Amino acid sequence: MINIVFGLVAICLGLWGLVKYWWYVVDIIIAIFPLVLLFVGIIALLAGIKNTGLKATLLQRNNQEATEPTMKKKDI
Repeated sequence: MINIVFGLVAICLGLWGLVKYWWYVVDIIIAIFPLVLLFVGIIALLAGIKNTGLKATLLQRNNQEATEPTMKKKDI
């Protein structure tokens, strides 16, 4: 029961704050928006790289190079 009362009080204070200080809310949204775009872009880039199989191809190529014997030039 106390959780419901606390929740209602918090909602009322939050709505009051949004109405009274709406320009602060707009400033915060304007400030956070580029950060959200940056993080979403990084996540999308990493997901795209994972889906292309580029990482697996690079790892496979590195493993093949490590297992192949190296040929040395003979001195003439």
